[in-house]
Amino acid sequence: DVAPPAPPPPAAPIAAAPAPLPAPVAAASDPNSPLGVWSTEENKGNVRIEECGANLCGYSVNSGERILINMKPQGGKWTGRIHDPSSGRNYDSTIALKGTNTLKVQGCAFGGMFCGGQTWKRVS
Repeated sequence: DVAPPAPPPPAAPIAAAPAPLPAPVAAASDPNSPLGVWSTEENKGNVRIEECGANLCGYSVNSGERILINMKPQGGKWTGRIHDPSSGRNYDSTIALKGTNTLKVQGCAFGGMFCGGQTWKRVS
């Protein structure tokens, strides 16, 4: 004889109050946040900055290529790596808001011996 299949276990009760979601690092509409879309210097393209875990990442709007890599908050700026699509290289980087619609982006090579910067403007 084959035993009949066991009945499914009862569904877990639904909690009356859902657990609160963790607050986002900053909303895209927050003027003190770099989240959003930015136009690079010389209009070479737009970069969409969004949360990636506790850090920030930036992606090319056109190609989806990751430009800003794991930017960690550090005081009034974020530090991490920046990808240069034209050279294919990654550099140490910092980004810092200079007002609501201006983002200072800096990349450094050779442990900070050679640095270059751009000023990006907020698109949205």
